[in-house]
Amino acid sequence: MKKLALALTIVAFVIAGFAGELGQPASQLKIAEWVKGKPVDLAAAKDKQVVVVEFWATWCPPCVKSIPHLTEMQKKFKDVLFVGVSTEKSDVVKKFVAKMGDKMDYNVAIDEDGKTSVGYLEPFGIGVIPHAFIVDKKGRVVWHGHPMDGLDKAVEEVLAGKLDIETAKKRDNAIKKLETFYDAAESGADDAILKEMGVELEKLDAELGGFKTGEKFNATEILKEIKFRGLLRSYHTAVRSGQSGTNLAGVVKLIDESAPKGFDLAGFKETMNLSVTFANYYYAASGKRDIDKLAEYTKAISENKTTNAVVLNEWAWVVLTDPNLTNRDTALAIKLAKSAVDASREKEASILDTYALALFDSGNISEAIVQQQKAVVAATDEETKKELRDKLEKYKAKSAAK
Repeated sequence: MKKLALALTIVAFVIAGFAGELGQPASQLKIAEWVKGKPVDLAAAKDKQVVVVEFWATWCPPCVKSIPHLTEMQKKFKDVLFVGVSTEKSDVVKKFVAKMGDKMDYNVAIDEDGKTSVGYLEPFGIGVIPHAFIVDKKGRVVWHGHPMDGLDKAVEEVLAGKLDIETAKKRDNAIKKLETFYDAAESGADDAILKEMGVELEKLDAELGGFKTGEKFNATEILKEIKFRGLLRSYHTAVRSGQSGTNLAGVVKLIDESAPKGFDLAGFKETMNLSVTFANYYYAASGKRDIDKLAEYTKAISENKTTNAVVLNEWAWVVLTDPNLTNRDTALAIKLAKSAVDASREKEASILDTYALALFDSGNISEAIVQQQKAVVAATDEETKKELRDKLEKYKAKSAAK
């Protein structure tokens, strides 16, 4: 069985570049409804315009983060047709697009039973979004990737006629082989096979002048990193299953021996232990298990001594907003959020925003307004400031209505 698995790994590595290939004709857009902008027909655009087809969803934070960037690109490249395709229900997308307003200022469409997604994502083995494809004037897919990672440069090269499709093919296939290498290493493939794959990747990396980042690929160092991450996962699994003593000490020893320079082992252990502590609380508070231990878990969370502001803020936010919690403990959320504020020295807008929400939900609207004002001041970009100001106005309106 192991030999078969290894053989399949080699086969996957060899054929990694042959599912979908740059330069192939782009699939036509199968659209159920155009939510914003005008319908885009690839056949009509051929020989006239470049088209960017991007797949996204309202529930996907990286997708939402990419939207203003795509809007700026549409303004910059006025002759390029940008299309955002979602597989969600029409009413969900329409509501989201209306809320975004001018921040989402390009064509938006609803996929017809996933047909467009199948035509683009599946051939290239893409399982995550957001993901964008460039279709040139010849109707070919000439680039694909994350919309925040190289799309601008690729569009410029396509428009200027400087994108070398053969080099792009080699790079795309090399990256697929790189992903296969990572998968094989993480699944525990034989060292001899990994070495062979690594040698080929190092040659490809040198030929292409680097993969995505332009940094030199070192298979030996990458394998060390992957094995180290595996040890970290083993420790987390052991802690979650309640292991301690010799078993846990053995994993810690291996982590310590293979840790890269500067790795904070004590901080890592604290974070893992805290995650288990909060998971216990979460499952009890959501009524999934150990409901009779909720008071015990609440006490453990409330009395924890961590000064990790990020962790404390995340806990407070979950307690305040997670829809699965049947027992919403506002007092606990206030304590956690206040600890996060103190640990961050009142300098983080998102943490101050959480604290303000906890106060607001508890009925202390006047103090919520004070903390939300601090959050607005602490915000470093205008988009975040606007969102925080909107909340501030909501708090003020509630206060005035009392």
